[in-house]
Amino acid sequence: MNCSACQPLLVDYVHHELDAASDAAIYSHIKSCASCDAEYRREVQLGEALRRAYANELEMPTSVLASVRLAMHGQQSESPTFVERLSALLRPRLAVPAAAVIAVLAIGVVRIGQNSHPQPNFSTGYYLREHVAQTMGSPVADRAWSEYVLTSVNDSAQTQP
Repeated sequence: MNCSACQPLLVDYVHHELDAASDAAIYSHIKSCASCDAEYRREVQLGEALRRAYANELEMPTSVLASVRLAMHGQQSESPTFVERLSALLRPRLAVPAAAVIAVLAIGVVRIGQNSHPQPNFSTGYYLREHVAQTMGSPVADRAWSEYVLTSVNDSAQTQP
């Protein structure tokens, strides 16, 4: 391998992103070429300087690191408790629409229940016929009045279409 082929690949070599054959070729070239070895050392020093400069910003809380490690190893953390699941369910963005749906359903059930028992519809003619029928058997009832009421109800029923 020559220097013109080696130097463009040094960054990838430092970050271990080359295939095994290219990695071995660059390793042997660096050992035999002083200028490529110096370039390699500058890349390594630059990487270390950047890591030191940004080391404080890359620190993560231990809980995040533990979660990442558990996920990497395929382990799961504890399942949430009943109280945690209930509190997640009762968050406002979920509870408000759920309460609205429950209220609409409750109103619908109440209205359907009211309509299932219709109120009896009494007409005046029905009331008069029943009253006359009950009073006709009474000994104190006025027969003339009862006959008048019965014939007037029947007359009005016959004249109406």
